[in-house]
Amino acid sequence: MTFGFSLIVRGSDATPENFTLMAERAESLDIDSLWCSAHIVLPPQVRSGYGMVPDLMHPPHWKERYWEPFTVISYLAARTTRLRFGTSIIVLPMHNPFEVAKQVAEVDELSGGRFTLGLGVGWFEEEFEILNQDFRTRGARTDEALALMRKLWGPDPVNFQGRFYNVADAYFGPKPVQQPGPPIWIAGNSEPALRRAARYADAWHPVRPTFALIKQARETLAVYLEEASRAPDAIQIAVKLPLVVEDESPDRDTFPTRGQPAEIAGAIDRFRELGVDHFVFDLVPETISCALDSMDRFAQDIRPHLH
Repeated sequence: MTFGFSLIVRGSDATPENFTLMAERAESLDIDSLWCSAHIVLPPQVRSGYGMVPDLMHPPHWKERYWEPFTVISYLAARTTRLRFGTSIIVLPMHNPFEVAKQVAEVDELSGGRFTLGLGVGWFEEEFEILNQDFRTRGARTDEALALMRKLWGPDPVNFQGRFYNVADAYFGPKPVQQPGPPIWIAGNSEPALRRAARYADAWHPVRPTFALIKQARETLAVYLEEASRAPDAIQIAVKLPLVVEDESPDRDTFPTRGQPAEIAGAIDRFRELGVDHFVFDLVPETISCALDSMDRFAQDIRPHLH
């Protein structure tokens, strides 16, 4: 198993100094990775509700500042030697896939092959509109963009013909260090997300999954992997959950990684038994003090309890 934490890239604590503090602390504690979320612009949220928590509105600190992930990861790659970095996640159909493929390849080069691309199709329709991207075709464009990016990362000249993107006899460089490209994690808890992950991904990346969801999703993934002519073990599972360490057990039902250290370790072990390979922990609240404390508590109080 590997364990990573979300980097603070939004709000007043999202500063270059704090990026460096988190990266240095993560490396010193032998934490495996740091992850950046992403939004380009935050227009008024008048229709869309976050897919995992309907009717949830953007927290005010998201509007203060929201850093672009490839820039931050490039900055930190030069200040670290072992730590992996990833996006959790970028919304691929908001972007030109040629530009994303270029950014991914360059970050992978600059980090010496320490990058993972986490992506999803998005839920915030208003942001798509501002960026002049079609919300209705986002799934189909994501599928095609993934196939295109694999071509761009491969041998030149590049040839690709699709419904949305076309290129003939073109040259694209630099190429990623990791071949045939950096690992791809596909987020989303829906059936289309599982199907997309089975076709294109190295890992399925659900947010706040339950144990029951993981168990059911493994059965569904097996079907989709067979349809895609991929091996049953071709895809890993990488979950994203908040980590909240408390001295007492919570007095209500909540996510599994909240509670006393031994309880959280037990939940992690149960996820592992269900086939989970990677964990990305969100911070609650998104402050530098919480980030450093959470990493310390994980390394000192939770990890020793894991089986």
